[in-house]
Amino acid sequence: MKLTLISATSILSLAAAGAFAQDATVDWNGWYAGAVLGATQHKSTYEDRDYDWFGHTMDLRSLGASVGISGGYNVVNQNGLLGVVADLSYTTNEEEDIYSSRVQIQNDSDLLATLRGRAGIAVDNTLLFVTGGLAYANFERSWTEFDDVTDSWPDLGDGKVGAVVGFGLERAIDERWSVAGTFTTSIFDENSSTNAEDYEMLINDRVHRLGLSVNYKLGDVAGQAPAASSSGTPADFSGVYAGARLGAAAADIATSDVDYNNYGGTYDVTNSGALAVVSAGYNWQLGATVVGLEANVGFGDLQAGYEAHNGDLETQMDQIIGLRGRAGMAAGNTLLYVLGGISTANVTNLSEDGAIDLGDTYTGITVGAGVEQFISNNLSWVAEGTYTLFDGSDDADSSDSGYYGTADLLTLTGGVNYYIGGEGRRRGTGALAPSHDWSGPYAGFDVGLLANEGEVTDIDYEDYGGTFNVVSLGAGAGVHAGYNWQNGSFVYGVVADVAAFSNDEEQVADDYREVTSRISAMGTLRGRAGIASGNSLFYATGGLGLIQSELEHNYLPAPDANSFDLSDTRLGAVVGLGIEHALSDSMSFKIETLYFASSDDDYSQDPTEDCNGPTGFDGGDCGMIGVDTNVMIKASVSYKF
Repeated sequence: MKLTLISATSILSLAAAGAFAQDATVDWNGWYAGAVLGATQHKSTYEDRDYDWFGHTMDLRSLGASVGISGGYNVVNQNGLLGVVADLSYTTNEEEDIYSSRVQIQNDSDLLATLRGRAGIAVDNTLLFVTGGLAYANFERSWTEFDDVTDSWPDLGDGKVGAVVGFGLERAIDERWSVAGTFTTSIFDENSSTNAEDYEMLINDRVHRLGLSVNYKLGDVAGQAPAASSSGTPADFSGVYAGARLGAAAADIATSDVDYNNYGGTYDVTNSGALAVVSAGYNWQLGATVVGLEANVGFGDLQAGYEAHNGDLETQMDQIIGLRGRAGMAAGNTLLYVLGGISTANVTNLSEDGAIDLGDTYTGITVGAGVEQFISNNLSWVAEGTYTLFDGSDDADSSDSGYYGTADLLTLTGGVNYYIGGEGRRRGTGALAPSHDWSGPYAGFDVGLLANEGEVTDIDYEDYGGTFNVVSLGAGAGVHAGYNWQNGSFVYGVVADVAAFSNDEEQVADDYREVTSRISAMGTLRGRAGIASGNSLFYATGGLGLIQSELEHNYLPAPDANSFDLSDTRLGAVVGLGIEHALSDSMSFKIETLYFASSDDDYSQDPTEDCNGPTGFDGGDCGMIGVDTNVMIKASVSYKF
């Protein structure tokens, strides 16, 4: 698990650098260049548009390393930092699968480049930021049918442009050298290929990257405008505001054929386009800590479809309504925040002949992060990225037809907020000096919301192939314990937690099949590092996650000898952002959002089947693959000993 190991060491490496960094204020302005080492997880979704292989969606994943170069430019105004960064990396993601004992799928990714803006808060030697922009990746792959060469796709590779969002933390070691840990998610639209028998294959891609970079500042180190140290006051972000944003969004809308009405499997359509958002909210502020509630409505032109065996598929997501909390830290005129809440989306998901109609209002859990900065007493600019995982199973009226609908949504938007009654509003002069001692051991209690996607992939064509996705929304409670070290405004440490959850969802076709996904527990072991200001601590976190997953693919009536039990304690990587506020010398309250992705090597084998491929190819076991991913919103109370 390269990805999980680097996720743990990235934050800890930043912490180690912090122990030796100077206390003097560092100038973040100007050009810099660096080297990047990281880990990447690549997910490809193969869509059989023309029903050559029964119209299924097939999800394939690979883990790899990345190495590359980067460079960028920063501008600092008080504690607010704006910049641009470009990077180019060679990736080692390679995956070979034998599908149905008849097909060799080669699925590789060897190049990833991004051009991103980044914005955040810089205090002394530490920078916390969010980032977003454009990504480019090169994919090399093929689909080779051993006994029917003309029904193969020898070249499914392509260079593709997509969108990228992420966050990170950077820590200066001295006037020129710094280290940074960055997590990004890149999503790429479809590419397609038509084989010699005139069948078309569509492919979507996503790439997660967790990188550790070492940067060198170019030019004069005696800058004129270093990041303001912890010796000022933050702007006043409290009160009522309204705003508008524009941006881009990508939604995946999926239909699972649980009842084998149309050869089973899941049919997935990617929708991308422009998004306009209007919002209104209210903030409360205590020192550097800002918490608030916001309602927003998004209007998009996210629609796509394609011809299918049972009629043309039509999908659309055109209205997204959200209610979410925001929690962040203000320094100078800049606010860096995390967000989480509940969203609904108006989803169209139907076939032209009416055989499938899963259109309805889907409900999901949204997480994200953003940055806001005052332009005047009343007006601020804001930029944010969000991810929503929707559970459509309870919303879509499809019990008679045996179909099940789900969706997810990634957004990247920017715009302005207008604060009511801001004529006498306090403007920022810097960051507050840390007034709370965060060092030492602590423990506490957690409550949270979890959106989980359990995924079963029939890689060996046990039941005509394909992938089934089961999304569940649930709540949980647990405990945590950790230890912090502090160096001025820089705080770093380790934390472990464990919680029980109520996630439980199933796709059922009476007298034929059920696919169930239950999450009973999740634990993490993470490093965290961030900036302290006043009684506030804003931090990035990353490390290892364990999830107790009860994921099954059963034929009814159960028990059935051909069923697959993919239940397991799955290991994966977990990353996130959080804000913590000290209520007293010993008590604190925190909000954090986390993203977890498991590995893809959890097989359930059917001993009655022999699925080895032809001589010279590694067919592996006959079985199905189980994978879990989730997003979580946590609220916690801690006691420092």
